[in-house]
Amino acid sequence: MMSRLRPFYFAAALAAVLLSATVAPAREIRVGVGFAIAPYVLREQDAGLEVDLLRAAFRAAGMEAQFVYLPNLRLPLALAEGDVDCLATSVGYDMAERIGRPVFYSVPTLTFRNYAVSLAGRHLHIGSIADLAGYVVLGFQDAASYLGPDFAAMTGGNDLYSELSDQSLQVRMLFSGRVDVVISEKRVFLYWRNRLKNSPAGRAVDLDQAVRFSPIFPAQERQVVFVEKSLCDGFDKGLAAIRESGSYDRIVQAYDRAEYVK
Repeated sequence: MMSRLRPFYFAAALAAVLLSATVAPAREIRVGVGFAIAPYVLREQDAGLEVDLLRAAFRAAGMEAQFVYLPNLRLPLALAEGDVDCLATSVGYDMAERIGRPVFYSVPTLTFRNYAVSLAGRHLHIGSIADLAGYVVLGFQDAASYLGPDFAAMTGGNDLYSELSDQSLQVRMLFSGRVDVVISEKRVFLYWRNRLKNSPAGRAVDLDQAVRFSPIFPAQERQVVFVEKSLCDGFDKGLAAIRESGSYDRIVQAYDRAEYVK
């Protein structure tokens, strides 16, 4: 009996080997992301709201994302030099002009909303970008390029404006009174305020002061910029697939249930 079964086992094993040889491994895609936008990007955990969404979309398209965490100012250069295959950025950012070559933009991936954040006790009237003139304003790195021409004009005419890549330091400087206004996405600001409450640096300032989020910027969608059209098309299909399956909403809800949004 056993002798009659041996040819069957051999044939099955051979078929398995041949099948595995014909299944191509998932293509690895190097994705450039800014490293200073927690909780959208959490470099130490190789995770975050934006990272998890992009990873799921690439995986649904049969690709495996390898994230490259870089300062905002380094991202365009990394794409131009071929260090990454694509990068996450805001809609409206002219990457083609920045890197001097054609690029392909994905459909929007998620929505950011930046605010002018001030201490409520200061009673600052900030109803427009123009109202920031004369205040000590601290933006995130390369904010002058990301937030439109009106904001860029304000930064050019305000000697009290500066930028930082460390957005936890933004929060500390606001609560310590060293700046009047910080420019931050709401989830980002709340994340760092919550994290600082458990740190020696955070205990040196009163992080429980009420803050005012002035909505002087429009909602801004995010996207992925590619140098290969086929990769862009594949990513768009993967993103559509995770939206349809409900995976997209589950990822967003998991982050919005986190403590920092309270």
